[in-house]
Amino acid sequence: MSAVAPALRDWVPSPAETQARFAGTVRDLTLRHIRLWWETPSHPPLLGDAPGSRRQRDNARACERLIDEVARRIEIYPQSEVERRDWRQHVKALVQRFGEEHLAWPEGYRALLFDDAFYQTTRAFVREARAFDAAVRADELLQALRNVWIANSVQMLLDLPLELGPSLFAYSMLYPYTDNVLDNPRIPPADKAGFSGRLRRRLAGEAVAPANPHERQVFRLVEQIEWDRPRSQYPEVHASLLAIHEAQAASLVQQGGLTGPYENDLLAISVAKGGTSVLADGYLAAGTLSAEEAEFCFGYGVFLQLIDDLQDVVDDQRAGHATIFSQSAGHWPLDRLASRLFRLIARVIDESPRFNGPRFAQQKDLIRRNCTFLLVGSIAENP
Repeated sequence: MSAVAPALRDWVPSPAETQARFAGTVRDLTLRHIRLWWETPSHPPLLGDAPGSRRQRDNARACERLIDEVARRIEIYPQSEVERRDWRQHVKALVQRFGEEHLAWPEGYRALLFDDAFYQTTRAFVREARAFDAAVRADELLQALRNVWIANSVQMLLDLPLELGPSLFAYSMLYPYTDNVLDNPRIPPADKAGFSGRLRRRLAGEAVAPANPHERQVFRLVEQIEWDRPRSQYPEVHASLLAIHEAQAASLVQQGGLTGPYENDLLAISVAKGGTSVLADGYLAAGTLSAEEAEFCFGYGVFLQLIDDLQDVVDDQRAGHATIFSQSAGHWPLDRLASRLFRLIARVIDESPRFNGPRFAQQKDLIRRNCTFLLVGSIAENP
């Protein structure tokens, strides 16, 4: 054994072996979260006493006053950096006071939500995005920023600095750049397939010539990730990027028109797409993850994707995009699906063994509240 042990100790899996093993992990996580969805009760949750109409009116008026005051202060944004710091602190105090008095924000939530690092990463991202592409639209920036904020919440849980590294910037920018092609109904399916195939080869490390200026920008972002997280040192980072790409490619079947309940496994498509999305955030943030950390990131992505699907139910129906919500809407009430999603959020957050214990209570509360607001907003927009 003494002659064999050094060889075993020095053995490094090939990229293909790493990808195959990672693909197996993604399959296991997908099946696990599909099972978790079906095991989660769908009866409406007990949310406590509803606020009275007087309190609702008071909250609505306070919200209008807050919006007016913030808008007024934006119009008098100061020129000097010293005055800008005071301006930011005052606006932050306005929003914090509103949250305390009308949204029952706990102290820990306020401290995390208004951490200067969140502001700095947002500011840095917008600055870098404008430098990368001066023509980037505001809605594209917001789409990419949402991923930055999700990655920041993962960094927060993992006790990592809240920062925007080159690879996190590049991955977040890939969202609007790839969606502009894959979600555009005016682009022929053959062109989408060609773009998807070339991008997959590029993500696998091949030297691929871009077919157009848009692809050149996409490949520049991939190159930035390779520079910041070299393939030889971070093989799982690049395996995770391939995994989200495979899930996005598989989700194109959702664009084939609204289908019958048993034609496509729409739940599995959304689970894989959402789970691999935040799984990649976790690997980009940390470089490597434990099995329990990977499972949490995957579950986090699952319920975010399902919230997105619920939010977009009307637009998806109009466009002929099939999800578990657009397929059901108009035929059955969505109440029990929304209730199950509400409970799924709690299960993913509360049942993670990696983030169990009081030291993670505030961070998990921040994620829970933000995602509950997203879910409630989606329900309110789709009565």
